[in-house]
Amino acid sequence: MKMDVDVGAVVAGLVFLGIALLVIGIGAGVHAYLQVLPVKGWYEQAYSAADAEQMAMWLDNLLAEMERMGMTHGHYALIFKNPHNDASLDYEVFKTLKERCLEVQKYPKGSMDYAESLEDIRRQMDKTDFDPWWWYMCNNAEIFAWILAFWWWIILVVAGVLWWWYEE
Repeated sequence: MKMDVDVGAVVAGLVFLGIALLVIGIGAGVHAYLQVLPVKGWYEQAYSAADAEQMAMWLDNLLAEMERMGMTHGHYALIFKNPHNDASLDYEVFKTLKERCLEVQKYPKGSMDYAESLEDIRRQMDKTDFDPWWWYMCNNAEIFAWILAFWWWIILVVAGVLWWWYEE
């Protein structure tokens, strides 16, 4: 039994589906970005703080925002989860760094110990793989967005192969 299939209609449908998935995936990514802006903002403020008091205050705000969003657990990865991409470890690092800021406040502001301690705290912040967007995309039932991110191009490739194969 032979079926007559309009390949052009199938290709057009697949192209439409691929483009729709791309747009939805981009929308999910933008939504995730907007959700984590406060966390990213407090991290950047703490990182660029000029003195230990400000850094401690902004690290406190960062920790509160991380708690509000649930960033006290989970990973910045879907598949290859390890301590390097564990958000709970970053949360603990930020708590420890806040405590160090409180200790640094005891040094005179113009001293080398004060400046070196602040720079050391910044280096420790750099060593974390802190990325709120990745965390949000991997931990808030947004696996749907990742499926969309991968499937749109597969569908478009299949549509292109079908069009090429059946083109007369």
